[in-house]
Amino acid sequence: MSITSSIKNTIVKYGPKALGIGALGVVGYDAHVIGKIQSDTYSKTKDADAMAAAYNNTRVLAGPVQTTAKLKDSVYKLEADNNLRHFINSGIGYIRGFGSMLIDGAVPLTLGLGGLLGKGIIAKGSTIGLGIYAVVKFFKDVLGFGHSNDLNKKF
Repeated sequence: MSITSSIKNTIVKYGPKALGIGALGVVGYDAHVIGKIQSDTYSKTKDADAMAAAYNNTRVLAGPVQTTAKLKDSVYKLEADNNLRHFINSGIGYIRGFGSMLIDGAVPLTLGLGGLLGKGIIAKGSTIGLGIYAVVKFFKDVLGFGHSNDLNKKF
């Protein structure tokens, strides 16, 4: 067996797996970043909504009762110091962002899994599909070919 045929066999055997791992890494990284952003956005939005509701509750009384007013203020202060809601909503936001990015990257995720876990024709077909997807994505999204730019139209 010559060195070139050995190299060819190694590339054919491990190339699809390496490209599959690379595709899964790219999709996973993008999903993680969007998950972190969505986590922060979602938790802060929910915190602001809860604080607005708690504050509005303290501003309305059924009658001129001081005890009820002081209890409502105590509940508002307790709500303002609540860290558990932010923690839980951060997790919910992360899962929502991560999941939405996995759905958005379904094509490279599926092709990457096919290249990594598939054998024979499935691995080769997934690798070819992943290569075609990468080339189209590069020309379309990175270089900008095929996109209409409505903000900068010539006429």
